[in-house]
Amino acid sequence: MRVAVGPFTRQGIEERLGPDLPAGVEIALLYYVGKLRSGRGAPQFPSFLQNASFDSPVSEIELDIGPEVEQVLSLEAERQHTTLDRLAAHSVFLYLAELDRLEEDGSVASN
Repeated sequence: MRVAVGPFTRQGIEERLGPDLPAGVEIALLYYVGKLRSGRGAPQFPSFLQNASFDSPVSEIELDIGPEVEQVLSLEAERQHTTLDRLAAHSVFLYLAELDRLEEDGSVASN
């Protein structure tokens, strides 16, 4: 699966998780799919961003998340009326926010 990664997404991953961009995106996507499968759900892609224009991607990256996870994400992007790239960025931001929250609570250590 290929996704486009914009500058803000890239910066968040590199600053919080390190230089391995594909690994950072994969972790965030798996976290998001885990939330979807848990029954607790995951926060929706913000409706006010549905038609927003974004800077051109810094890079496109190839992910190895497996066909089952890719299908779950594709169906979720379709359900939310957004693109897979936007859902991937949304997943990264949610994951980074969760790490920040856990760090503030003292549950995890920072990089």
